[in-house]
Amino acid sequence: MNAGRPNTPTDPVNRHIRLLRYTPRSGGPGRVFGAVWKRRDEVHWASPIVQRIDDVFDPQPFVARFPDAAYEFDHFVAAVAWLESVCYAAREPFEVARACETEADLGLSCIRYQGPGRGEDLASLLGGEGGRAQLLDVELLRTAVSLTLEHLVKEHAVLKGLPLELISQGTHECARLHLPGDQIVRIYFDRDTPSGDVMPKLLVESDRLDREAPKSEVSFLVFAQLKTALPITPTSRVLATGMRLPHIANGLVRLVWATPRSP
Repeated sequence: MNAGRPNTPTDPVNRHIRLLRYTPRSGGPGRVFGAVWKRRDEVHWASPIVQRIDDVFDPQPFVARFPDAAYEFDHFVAAVAWLESVCYAAREPFEVARACETEADLGLSCIRYQGPGRGEDLASLLGGEGGRAQLLDVELLRTAVSLTLEHLVKEHAVLKGLPLELISQGTHECARLHLPGDQIVRIYFDRDTPSGDVMPKLLVESDRLDREAPKSEVSFLVFAQLKTALPITPTSRVLATGMRLPHIANGLVRLVWATPRSP
């Protein structure tokens, strides 16, 4: 080990490391999203934005990394599935690079790692991103929540197949999920409310439901600044979660399990 000396392109470790880049079809900027390397006789790859939770792809890291291409997530997932099969069969990282060149429509490329300070810091990349320095655009966050909902009803074991109606931009309401027994879950997104102010807001919403909404309606509020992993349920008709995929999934599953079943 050469302690204290940065790796150069001629170091053996760098010869076996390549960075994965994705270039969106929409024309947005291409960005590095992972790495490929060789260990012993096997090729491995990793990416902080490719995360599966209960076998469901989480779209939110992708949206944060590629904000101009949020609606290309399905295309990216297909590209990742192809990449996984290529890495499984490859014996050297350069074989992955060659395969990416032959499938240019996927938007993937595999470039040689040039060492820290030369465009991409591998350690920072694989370590993932820390806390956001500032809140992202509200429509971008809404898009991330909508994508999360779409993928949950496609892939989650409990939620798969439930009818989901997405709501157009320009409103706090993101979507409506239809549960058995004609129950409707109206899903709202809130970017700005601090976590300490969530409970008063939920109580106000509970009062509104009691006055104005039919008994079959439930309000599901997604707060960008709420970090708790478990849903908050002040009443049976109001529920709040954070915006990460496992938070939303936990809340929706609780609603499904609480829904009376037909005999």
